[in-house]
Amino acid sequence: MGIKKFVKTVLDSLNMKAFEFKSKKKSMKTLLRKLKKKRVSVLKELEFTSDQEKRAIIKEELHLITFHIEKAKKKLIELKSA
Repeated sequence: MGIKKFVKTVLDSLNMKAFEFKSKKKSMKTLLRKLKKKRVSVLKELEFTSDQEKRAIIKEELHLITFHIEKAKKKLIELKSA
């Protein structure tokens, strides 16, 4: 999967908006920064939620965000080594 397609799918799956494509490295760094901010906000939301169903949904979202962060880090390493 190409960098642009990866960024687009991550943004679409997490409903994140206002993103500009710059160079590949800058785009990946920006995406990684946004994902980390989103992860922090989801962790805070999880901390203050008591409903078990909602907690399960939030945990699933957190799992997806963590997965995308790991994948973005790998792609960024690939770009730096290329």
